[in-house]
Amino acid sequence: MNKYLLTLVVIFGSLQFVFAQDTIVKHNGSKLEAKVNYVTESVIVYTIPGENSSGKLGKAEVEKVIYKSGRVELISQKIVINGHDDWRKIVLTSNPLSVVGLIKKGEIKVRSGRESRGITGFESKDVEKMKKQAVDMGAHVILVNGYDGRIEPSGHNATETVVAYGY
Repeated sequence: MNKYLLTLVVIFGSLQFVFAQDTIVKHNGSKLEAKVNYVTESVIVYTIPGENSSGKLGKAEVEKVIYKSGRVELISQKIVINGHDDWRKIVLTSNPLSVVGLIKKGEIKVRSGRESRGITGFESKDVEKMKKQAVDMGAHVILVNGYDGRIEPSGHNATETVVAYGY
């Protein structure tokens, strides 16, 4: 009798392990139980149990993946903005893959003396102004268009539009 009881316990324990899924923890606090198929530079591709199609989440919106084996993979660090004084925490990027999955919060117009110097071409006071406006929008990341050698520089002190994104 004890042998059969032990066998049943082992079987039910094994079934629970087989049906266990990976857990995707997002920065907004929500969790998604799914099978993580693979992780790329910018997205996490997953499948919901019982469904045939795959879904995608941007890595910028995901804190970590807890695999059914117990292994934890940290995906991206959450940027915590507690008030206007946290404007320095806003991330400035020219890589569009950095904002995949984030929500567009708004556009910011900024004076730009940039020609071919990329993000570093902004004056520090202009960067500060952009970041302060982004905080007011509830954003965490600012996407700046990178340098494109096919476009002729518009001259110094031109106005440029950057886009603010958040969770």
